[in-house]
Amino acid sequence: MSGADDLLSSLRPNWKLWLEHDGQYVFGPGAYAILKSVMETGSIRAGADALGMSYRYAWGVIKRIERKTGLRLLETRRGGRAGGGGAEVTEAGLQLVRFYSQLHQAFERAASRLAH
Repeated sequence: MSGADDLLSSLRPNWKLWLEHDGQYVFGPGAYAILKSVMETGSIRAGADALGMSYRYAWGVIKRIERKTGLRLLETRRGGRAGGGGAEVTEAGLQLVRFYSQLHQAFERAASRLAH
């Protein structure tokens, strides 16, 4: 086996998948992780904490996507001092998460087939 064969057999494809609208970034792995984390924790703050990011950053990501798409991704409830607040991913947010996940899985399958 040549050196090139050795190298080629050890290479694996890698990519970063994101979604664009009118040529502008709309949704990618960070936004996907935020929505998934909110789905799991029921809170933007807890979701951001679980990802090691600030609440302000996570909320900013969601708000930018909402502005660019015109879709509401989260429904929030105020908590105040007594607590009880939280967030829920809307149906539009769930559709975006599913769509991104399906695309990502398709890329994974294609890369796996090509790499072997």
